[in-house]
Amino acid sequence: MFQMTAGLSIGVLSLHFWHSLPDYKWFITAIIIGGAIFFCLRIKLFLAIAIGGLWAWVTAADYSKAVNSLPQERGNITIVGEVRSLINHNILDKRFIFVTEHVKERDLLRKDFLRLLLDWPEARHLKQGQRYALDIRVRRPNGRANTAGFDAERYAVGNGIHGTGTVIAGTLLSQNSKMSLRQRWFDRAVQQTEGFTYRAYLLALGFGERDGLDQDDWSILRDSGLAHLMAISGLHIGLVVVMGWGIGSRVRGALPESGYWLWLPFWLALLLAYGYAWLAGFSIPTQRALLTSVLCLLMIRCGVIWSGLQLWLVILASCLILNPLASYSAGLWLSFGAVLVLYLANIGGIRRRKQAEQTAVPWRETVRVYVLLQLALLGLMLPLQWVWFGGISLAAPLINFLAVPWVSLVTVPCVLIAVVTIAVPGLSGVFWQFADWSLHPVIALASLAEGAWWPLSESLFIVLLAMVTGIVLCWFLPWRRFLCLQVSLVLALWGISDWSKSQTLDPDSWQVDMLDVGHGLAILIQRHGRVVLYDTGNSWPEGSMALSVIEPVLRRQGIRHLDGFILSHADADHAGGTPDVITRLNPAWLRSSDQREGFAPCVRGRIWRWQGLTFKVLWPPKRVTKAANPHSCVIQVSDQWLNPESDTSLLLTGDIDAISELLLARLEPDLKADILLVPHHGSNSSSTQTWLDSLQATYALVSAGKYSPWSLPAEQVKHRYLMLGLHWLETAEDGQISLRIKQGHVAFTRYRKDGRLHWYQPLFRP
Repeated sequence: MFQMTAGLSIGVLSLHFWHSLPDYKWFITAIIIGGAIFFCLRIKLFLAIAIGGLWAWVTAADYSKAVNSLPQERGNITIVGEVRSLINHNILDKRFIFVTEHVKERDLLRKDFLRLLLDWPEARHLKQGQRYALDIRVRRPNGRANTAGFDAERYAVGNGIHGTGTVIAGTLLSQNSKMSLRQRWFDRAVQQTEGFTYRAYLLALGFGERDGLDQDDWSILRDSGLAHLMAISGLHIGLVVVMGWGIGSRVRGALPESGYWLWLPFWLALLLAYGYAWLAGFSIPTQRALLTSVLCLLMIRCGVIWSGLQLWLVILASCLILNPLASYSAGLWLSFGAVLVLYLANIGGIRRRKQAEQTAVPWRETVRVYVLLQLALLGLMLPLQWVWFGGISLAAPLINFLAVPWVSLVTVPCVLIAVVTIAVPGLSGVFWQFADWSLHPVIALASLAEGAWWPLSESLFIVLLAMVTGIVLCWFLPWRRFLCLQVSLVLALWGISDWSKSQTLDPDSWQVDMLDVGHGLAILIQRHGRVVLYDTGNSWPEGSMALSVIEPVLRRQGIRHLDGFILSHADADHAGGTPDVITRLNPAWLRSSDQREGFAPCVRGRIWRWQGLTFKVLWPPKRVTKAANPHSCVIQVSDQWLNPESDTSLLLTGDIDAISELLLARLEPDLKADILLVPHHGSNSSSTQTWLDSLQATYALVSAGKYSPWSLPAEQVKHRYLMLGLHWLETAEDGQISLRIKQGHVAFTRYRKDGRLHWYQPLFRP
């Protein structure tokens, strides 16, 4: 059993190491070889790995086929299908999941199953279960590619989303267009919880509908480490199973003895678990939790005895076989990681054997075990927390120690009773009110953890991982404690050494990072571990590129504050994240070409030196009230003072137009630049041939969005640069672009092409 489950899991997870989909013949060959090994040596592992790999290939190939059925570029199609998202009419969320039945393209009606994430201003008026005919502008999944931040492409794969799009027009199909029972139930819950303080939390706990949680709510949950409580998963389903089994056992005990009622606890527990999973929309976490519950219930009822590790592997293999692509979601890793930590902590000695003298105060042992389990989760989950979220909550052990039992034993039962009795508003309302009251102390406690989220840089993560490794080794190998301490000390010293090297002041080198922020601009200039930011990218009501891209990238490098912040001009795609940059990254000095409170002028003639680099403002000639494209702050950054012989320079141009280029050329006839920021995202209104000829640049950096409505950069502009022999580096195709300059030599890396490649990336960018 161990070899089969471990092998199947390894085979499926090998999917993460594929740069492209291999030929299926390799898997057939591997199965034949694995079969031969099994028949000769009775070793099942290799055969199981081959079978798991083949199944992963089948799933990935099926996903690829669905994605390839969509146009390579953005295109218009007509689809017929069903609304799958649960819709809350009180939320102005324009996005919803739509599953197609038919796709009409070029007058051909194809029967396709596609899962699409669509955007429509009228989405709040939709209902789950309704069938629509939609005219949409569709595209394949596309996300920003940076060293940190949200990965939309991985999210699409992990959630089975084949494409995204915008609805142009839609028609409700009257035939079979009734809303789902779950939607009706949800609408009643929305109505009954109106005016409640924690309405969004109640709906999240009852239906898995978390769209009502705003940015402040998520910040509280992240800082306190309670985000897992708002996702209906193993903890919640497990609680329901225990409740169902307990109720079933009590009822069975009160009934006459008969084999007829023997399975009552099993079926009642399974029914309640299935019902709760249905309320949550059978999301991937609930599917995983439901499968786990079924296997555990069958084991208990049938008297099967497996070790904790065997059960863990069986459930892991079952979940991966059920949905191999779910391994691209954080939930699978975090849930199975947490269970494994609890199992290892148990066998490692946390739950020591109770002796006779301890039985007098059993609650102390329970509290001690519970505290140690929370600490074990904090330490041993550190690697997964860092990989998926870039940090940890230092307050999580204490707050989870208090909040998890309360929410599990008070809030969730009240929510479930309220949902079950929803047809009786008077009774249901009472339990909704109790549930709302029960959340007051939880959220109040969680709010005290503001700022407890600790972002971890790569170097600091190595040090902490070494310390955790030492603790684990000492815990599990007490008879080798001295050796374990030596190993952990060596690892920690290696990590500290690596961190020290990263902080060493290189007297010659500096770095430029152009982040992938779609249609917009954000450039980091780094030296000696300190940073100046040029522009912020765009913003939207729920956030900004400053929060979703710039801050995570800096945090991953261990940088918490900016030395300086330069704003080229006032357009939203350049200045949208200004408030977030100022409040979150606290820059020491600010400069802009327009009149802003707290900003120093960024106008021609201003020169300053920072970390040995010279910043020279070339344009505009004077400050304006509100800076438009022609007033963009143009700055030449050079290392002439550091390297007089090489003198490598970067020209930051913002969105200047052709007239500004002409005037600037007259003012600076001898202006040269090795690295040029392509003005205005490669628009035809800039990058005149005369100006480019005079600059004699080597590298052209352009920040643009893959599906920008302005179709930038313009093809003729790109051709102009290529004809001059410049290295064309574009975020829309290359992702984050990093250039390291040292003694006149420029080395560049493109995150999307030079970093780790995944099999699904060519699908989204054919």
